Amino acid sequence: MSPAIWVWLALAIIFVVIEIYAPGFIFACFVIGAIGAGITALLTDAYIVQIIVFAVVSVILIPLTRPLAAKITKPSPVLSNVDGLVGKVGYVKNEVTDTAGQIVIEDQVWQARSKTPITVNKKVRIVGVEGARLNVEEN
Repeated sequence: MSPAIWVWLALAIIFVVIEIYAPGFIFACFVIGAIGAGITALLTDAYIVQIIVFAVVSVILIPLTRPLAAKITKPSPVLSNVDGLVGKVGYVKNEVTDTAGQIVIEDQVWQARSKTPITVNKKVRIVGVEGARLNVEEN
C-alpha cells in the first residue's frame, strides 16, 4: 500500500472539517476528489495520476453541486432597518397627506405619505418605503 493513500485520507478529513465551518459544497467536492485520488493511490504509485484524478473529479463536481448548494444554503431574506417596518402598525402624529406627514411607530417618529389624507391619532399600516419616508394607509 502506497503511503500516498494516507496523505489523501488526511486531506479528505481536512476538507471535511473546512466544509463544516464553510458550508457551500465547494470543499465537499475536494473531499470526493481526495477520496478518488486515494483509491487511485491503491492502484498506482504514480503521483501525477493521483493529482490528475483529484483535480478532474473536484473540478467536475463543483458546477454539478452548485444548484444543490443554492437550494440548501439559500438564506431567507431578513428585512432590516427601515425595510423591516413594512406591514407594521403605527399612529399619525401630524396629518399625513400625499406630500407630507409624520407617524409614530415603535416609539420613533417617521416622515410619511399617504394617497389619501389621514388625520391625527388614526392607526396606519406601513405599505412601503421610499428612501427614509414611509408610505402608509389607514388601518
